[in-house]
Amino acid sequence: MDKPTPRINASMIQQYTNSTVRLVGRVVQSQGGSFTLETSDGGSVRVNPAVECTHNAQYIELLGKVQADGTVNGFTASDLSDNFGPRGAMPHAGVSAK
Repeated sequence: MDKPTPRINASMIQQYTNSTVRLVGRVVQSQGGSFTLETSDGGSVRVNPAVECTHNAQYIELLGKVQADGTVNGFTASDLSDNFGPRGAMPHAGVSAK
C-alpha cells in the first residue's frame, strides 16, 4: 500500500519539507521549465515539473516532493478543469490524506 500523501496549500509548505504532497491549484505563470501554482489559500508555490509531469488545464492537482527552498518537484499532474475554483473545493487543505 502506498504511503498517504497530505493535501496541502502554500501556507503549509515548510511543514512538509522532503515530503511527498498533493496541491490543488491554478497555474498562474509558466516560465522556462517551471510554473507557479496558486493554491487554495491564495498563496503561490513554484513547481519544477519532471518531464512526464504535464498539464493541459488551468486548474490541476499536483503530486510532488517539497524541497528545502519551498519549491516542489512535480511528479505528476492531473487536469481538473479551466473552470474549477480551488478555494471553493479546498477550504480545508491539509485535512485529508489520499
